[in-house]
Amino acid sequence: MKAMRRLSNHTNLRRPGQGFTLVELLVVIAILGILIALLLPAVQAAREAARRAACANNMRQMALGLVAYHDGYHVFPPGCMERFESEGFPNGKRIAWSTLILPFLEQQHVYNLIDLSVAFDDLVNETANRQVLAVYLCPSTSRYMEGRDGPTTGDRNGNGLADHGDYWGCIDYGGNYGHKIPGSIATNNGIMIFESAIGLTDIEDGASHTIAVSEDTGRGRGQNGLCEGMWADGENIFDQHTQINTVQDNEMWSDHPGGVHAAFCDGSAHFLDEAISTEALRALCTRARGDRPPDDGIH
Repeated sequence: MKAMRRLSNHTNLRRPGQGFTLVELLVVIAILGILIALLLPAVQAAREAARRAACANNMRQMALGLVAYHDGYHVFPPGCMERFESEGFPNGKRIAWSTLILPFLEQQHVYNLIDLSVAFDDLVNETANRQVLAVYLCPSTSRYMEGRDGPTTGDRNGNGLADHGDYWGCIDYGGNYGHKIPGSIATNNGIMIFESAIGLTDIEDGASHTIAVSEDTGRGRGQNGLCEGMWADGENIFDQHTQINTVQDNEMWSDHPGGVHAAFCDGSAHFLDEAISTEALRALCTRARGDRPPDDGIH
């Protein structure tokens, strides 16, 4: 009797090779889904942290490059030299600040490709303009304006050919042209202004309290048929009118959650909270208003 009872118990065990029931399979899928849902935000956060660190490193390199430039020339580079529309330069070259600091970013080989005696968009500069420079690209950038395809201008007319102006390297960082002050039309109260080079002696508010370059990501081709977001274009500046991450076109903007990176005139780099007050941001973007921003919102 005991033997029969034991035999009966064995018959209730799962036969070798028998699969899961539908209910068991659904339970396993549900558990896996929960685990993935729990892990995915952590993975995404880790990836963004890595991208943000890479962007901060780019900004530090530019900050140190600008200081090295100042050490050599006793001024920072102008935002744009011989701007097309500037008085006295009807056939201007529109040379960018980001072109002038290339030798100080270990990009001498690219600088050597550029003919500064002609306009930045001259055919002779085609090879140089197509160089994609990692130091000028934020890896978090994902929202692009019209006229931009990833790190370059792409095939602008879509004909499948590499025409003049196609695939030129872009930049996700802009020189600080200034901040619009209420009651004033001009905004050239920053560091990277047109036709003039600013030195440390001109920065009355203090180099550690004044932005030289900030994120201004994803910019595409401007209304004049060129791309204001190209590193070789002297128009790659920003003039701030609103708070951070409010307007993408030529204002402080990034795809980092919560703010933007900025390089300061003392060679430092910081992350600015997008909730920083308008008054504090104006103080950071202007060189000689006699005001100093609070430390809140600067990391």
